[in-house]
Amino acid sequence: MDCVKIAGRVYDVIVESITESFDITHSENAGRTISPGARMSLAPLGTFIGHEVTFRRVPGKESEYDELYTKLYQPRYNGIDIEIAHNQSTIAYEAYVSAGRRSLLRRDEKTGKTYWGEMTIKFTPMEAQVLPL
Repeated sequence: MDCVKIAGRVYDVIVESITESFDITHSENAGRTISPGARMSLAPLGTFIGHEVTFRRVPGKESEYDELYTKLYQPRYNGIDIEIAHNQSTIAYEAYVSAGRRSLLRRDEKTGKTYWGEMTIKFTPMEAQVLPL
């Protein structure tokens, strides 16, 4: 099983880690009541399951790593399809990249080649994957 597919493609990079998170989002109708005890009134819109993925380059495959980074930092009006590890299988969803970062390891002055370390990307779903009961 491939851990991460981006726009239907598995990039030749190392998936160092995947952190899965979820947000249960509520409408503006949610809030505390004025009744004794101030019970919370909920108005769930759904659960958004997102991922933060840390990639590393495969030695000798720097162009593949750079291509992935360039693809992900490109702003777009529509999301990007991803398929990623979830529970014992995968989950597929349309996501937007809400943040990313990478660290410079070194620059070879003789060859002019730049070597990058880890790249961490945050994928946020475009719509809820789980709707309220």
